[in-house]
Amino acid sequence: MTEKDGSSAPSGEPGSGAAPGGTSSAHMAAKGARWGEALVRLDRGWTHFEIWLALLAFSLEALSMTLWVCLKGFSAPADHPSSAVFRAVVGAVVLGTGTWLALSKQPFAVRRGATVAAVFVGILLAKAWVTVGSAYASNVLNWYQQASCLTLFGGLRGVGTRLTMLLALVGGSLATGRGRHIVIDIMTRFVGAKTRKAMALVAWLMSAVVCMTAAWGFFDHISIENFGANAEDGPGKKFAQVASQLGEDSFIARKQVALDFKSVPHVLLKGETYSDWFTGKDWNAWLDDSGFIERYGKQATDDLKIPDGETRAPLVVIPGRGEPRGELISAAYLVFPIGLFVIALRFVLRGLLVLSGHASVEGEESEDWNEHARPGEEPIREYD
Repeated sequence: MTEKDGSSAPSGEPGSGAAPGGTSSAHMAAKGARWGEALVRLDRGWTHFEIWLALLAFSLEALSMTLWVCLKGFSAPADHPSSAVFRAVVGAVVLGTGTWLALSKQPFAVRRGATVAAVFVGILLAKAWVTVGSAYASNVLNWYQQASCLTLFGGLRGVGTRLTMLLALVGGSLATGRGRHIVIDIMTRFVGAKTRKAMALVAWLMSAVVCMTAAWGFFDHISIENFGANAEDGPGKKFAQVASQLGEDSFIARKQVALDFKSVPHVLLKGETYSDWFTGKDWNAWLDDSGFIERYGKQATDDLKIPDGETRAPLVVIPGRGEPRGELISAAYLVFPIGLFVIALRFVLRGLLVLSGHASVEGEESEDWNEHARPGEEPIREYD
């Protein structure tokens, strides 16, 4: 509650509208101005989307790096030490885990001893299957790296690198939205609540301006260096050039994905060499039916055809340019200006939420994260 002289109760005490260690989002939402309610819904939906995007990016990054490590380990030559070491690790993990699960009803001592023994057996058997799966893994790895949609991003490691950039910027946006971004708060510790609020709003506005400026700087550089725009062109022409090239990238990516679906039964299921199964006859027919003539013209498309008896890797070829290896790396660089632009909008939205009374200048957890307290912590309580 509020004291009679109009001053607010100290933070963390009954009547303050804040919980110990932070401000209650639900309490502030109830006390905020009506014009800010739409912003609260926008902020909540935005946050949920970014959480799922971060989870997706992290999962794909973990999958891509795990797949790359496994394929590299299995494809290593039999006489290379890494081949035996990798198989020893795999054997120990598989046999140890399987034994532990299989003996779930046995006494703990028996279960532990058998699991340890299984781990040692897995290590000792590494040499016995050092050549198993080597050719298959090597073929799959080469397909991923040299003739699949991953080739457009620079291979499996390239995908991991681009996902790391995306994850970092999404994390920055989430931190900004919850007021958890890095701050230097030496001055604000020695001023009153109103002055601290004003200083925070000015700082967020300046941060938004800096992020907007950096976003344009990145976009301007990328449009010139990676998308072929002229340095003298205005913003409109640079956006048009980037949009035009992104349309071309989209066409290439769609066609490569279509080829990947054709490759899966041959490379993954049948184990055929990735560069030998696609005959000239199949390639020529695919060119005629995949929209190349409509986009590049009949003569340019015919120049890409090869004799029916030859074979080639299932990788898209662009008239006048050749194989588009790393084609989507330039598009992936746009995550920098887009991410900085989003963070700038987050600063503005945060400021509007504070002005409307739906948020405080103090960092806070999201409502979903505070729904249940962490182990050892008291749940955040709301005060009337």
